Amino acid sequence: MKHNPIFHQTRLRLAAWYTLVMGGILGLSGLGVYSVVAHAYQETIDQGLESVTKALHQSIEPAWQQPGHLEELAKELSLKLCITQTNCLPKTTIIQQPIAEAANGVNYYIRLLDRSEKLFAIAGISFDKLPITSPSKHWQILTDSDGIRYRQITLPLYTQNQLSGYLQVARSLTDLDQHLTYLRLTLVLGLPISMIFVGLSSWWLAGRAMQPVYHTYQQMQQFTADAAHEFRTPLAAMYSTIEAAIKLQQEPKSNNGLLDVLKRQNRRLSQLVGDLLLLTRIDQKQLTQEYQPCCLNDLISDLIEELAFLAVETQIHLYKQIQVSEKLYVMGNEEQLYRLISNLIINAIQATASGGTVTVFLEHSERYAIIKVQDTGIGIAVEHQGRIFDRFYRVERDRSRTSGGSGLGLAIAWAIALAHKGSIQIQSQLNVGSTFILRLPLGTSK
Repeated sequence: MKHNPIFHQTRLRLAAWYTLVMGGILGLSGLGVYSVVAHAYQETIDQGLESVTKALHQSIEPAWQQPGHLEELAKELSLKLCITQTNCLPKTTIIQQPIAEAANGVNYYIRLLDRSEKLFAIAGISFDKLPITSPSKHWQILTDSDGIRYRQITLPLYTQNQLSGYLQVARSLTDLDQHLTYLRLTLVLGLPISMIFVGLSSWWLAGRAMQPVYHTYQQMQQFTADAAHEFRTPLAAMYSTIEAAIKLQQEPKSNNGLLDVLKRQNRRLSQLVGDLLLLTRIDQKQLTQEYQPCCLNDLISDLIEELAFLAVETQIHLYKQIQVSEKLYVMGNEEQLYRLISNLIINAIQATASGGTVTVFLEHSERYAIIKVQDTGIGIAVEHQGRIFDRFYRVERDRSRTSGGSGLGLAIAWAIALAHKGSIQIQSQLNVGSTFILRLPLGTSK
């Protein structure tokens, strides 16, 4: 299967599409996992912070109503009482029991604000690193001057059912940010690695899935080859018999006419079988003759001379224009190349009305020999141009039957060009004409 370009390209496309789809699914799944984990971390942090804050609130609110008790609590919690806000600026006190135990290595801070939202007491990071925020929001995320994020909760303090201050407790989100950074890094690095494994798996699965199709294709190829071989023997015998009957026939000429028709149809059928056999051999790469340098100048000249009679019969002007100063050589099978260019010229003659012109050009680029077959025929509509190289495809079936075409001429030309690592392009306009452009890799002379 790997030696067949059609199945190889199809397998590659299937693997690519499967990889892209799986990549999208993995990407969306990664985003979903990241969102769930980030939300779970945030919920855990909020629950822990809320638990610590409520415990502190239960201790601070009763003492808040009695200044003496508040001073004792401040010493216990290492709270720095502020007569003015400037008293809280110079240095920082570290949270001790019981907050340090709850912190487990995470930075916390406590702030007490009076009813006018002025700082009353602090513990934790210094005031100038993280300015006071409005206590109107229950939950907030703040960032200090060092870029560390904090999650803060605010609870009101009451004295005789009257709002008299606020308790603000916050903890750093450094651990959360680190966990999320590691998670993002894992997802970013894991996705390409996963895509590599998915791509390899896709290639293997595409090959497995296409095995039955390829097996059927091989059976069809074998059937075509076997049928062609089986047909050739009786056709050859029939042809020889008809030849002998024509020579020995003593009957009226009308019978000879019937035999002539039979002979002509036999020749046409033999040509068809030969074409099918040639296509099968090209598909199966059974034409194993060594490629030799072939001179395109001589080959085109011979073809123009040989096909001149056909052009005269159809009243077509057949010309050649060799636009190179030296002989051009390509590596290939001369018989196949002869058939390739011959099919292109015959197709151009058949597509051109009487009085028209068919011109064969020989040019070259840096790497390719270029053969152009240009006609002034009826042209090919755009919707047909993509299928004219398909086997048995005819743009005009009535004209093909009249001219004896089987719909295999261009298919054979295309197959031979691919076998020689070349290509064929078409440029055509209706009622103006067509140009077939054949490119073959340049070779070396003998």
